[in-house]
Amino acid sequence: MNADSGGLFGYRPILCVDSVARSIDYYVGLLGFRLGWSWSDKEGRFLRPGDDAEPTFALVGRGQVQFMLAQKCQGAPGMWLHLDVHTAEKLDAWYEEWTRKGARIVEPPSRRPWGMVEMRVRDPDGHTLRVSAPALESPERLTAPSAVGKS
Repeated sequence: MNADSGGLFGYRPILCVDSVARSIDYYVGLLGFRLGWSWSDKEGRFLRPGDDAEPTFALVGRGQVQFMLAQKCQGAPGMWLHLDVHTAEKLDAWYEEWTRKGARIVEPPSRRPWGMVEMRVRDPDGHTLRVSAPALESPERLTAPSAVGKS
């Protein structure tokens, strides 16, 4: 990409979810994201840790990746997000961690025809995380699963 930002400096997709509280539990508790903040429409304010109020909007992130969760608005379930990981070793470590914690792994890590190792994870609202890293040269990753053609 070219260095001219054109004035843009950030990108935060918004995912429509059925329950922001449930999505926070999934992304923070299972996938290791951090909660940046949460908002309650009913309270009309940002929530503090330990508040009993129901969040209706939130920001979660891990590393440089951030996205927002909107309760029953701003989009539709079933969006796809592509997340880049520096190494296949890190992707494998996340696969092991996320599997152990009970995340819904749709496809385990495998080498794709385009030279990347990818896995796919689905959240409770049907959003798919396509997690990708540069491939290792290992024989066990020479073929991709049959779902490769499904984007």
